[in-house]
Amino acid sequence: MIHFEKVTPDNFEAVINLRLRDDQIGYLENNLYSLAEAKVFDYLEPRAVYDDNKLIGFMLYYFQPYGVNRQMGPGEGKHEIHSGGKDYIYFKRLMLDEGEQGKGLGRQSMIAALEYFREEYPSAAFVELMHYLDNDTGASLYESVGFESTGEVRRTLRPGTDDEYDEELVRRKYY
Repeated sequence: MIHFEKVTPDNFEAVINLRLRDDQIGYLENNLYSLAEAKVFDYLEPRAVYDDNKLIGFMLYYFQPYGVNRQMGPGEGKHEIHSGGKDYIYFKRLMLDEGEQGKGLGRQSMIAALEYFREEYPSAAFVELMHYLDNDTGASLYESVGFESTGEVRRTLRPGTDDEYDEELVRRKYY
């Protein structure tokens, strides 16, 4: 059964040693970067993803109460979320270790994350995420669990650069 745990001294090294497949590198930052980002931007919530007792992945997200303004992290871009006066969750990253892919665990992890968010943040009206326009695998996964395209494409600064931008499609799953 998929569940989520805080990253602690006990699982820290295992989390940073999780690896993407070679063809996925560049679609998201590595887990060490994500953990550093969560340390600096304390609104970010890092979680280790487990299937029963086995570490299989990592996720990063934040809860955004309506009306709260934050200094956003690198790569967030300058954009305004039109939430219709609602609280929401921004699902920043989900990764599965290369050895755990192709088993249906990505889809199971997405579904479990949506349930987890609903329980932890009952005021959230939707979950939002973005993906690169050429990430067909991600798009297929997100659509399979009910994320709909908003039609918006956001231009975001690539972390670690001053002038490299990416375009990402915005999707939402409404509760």
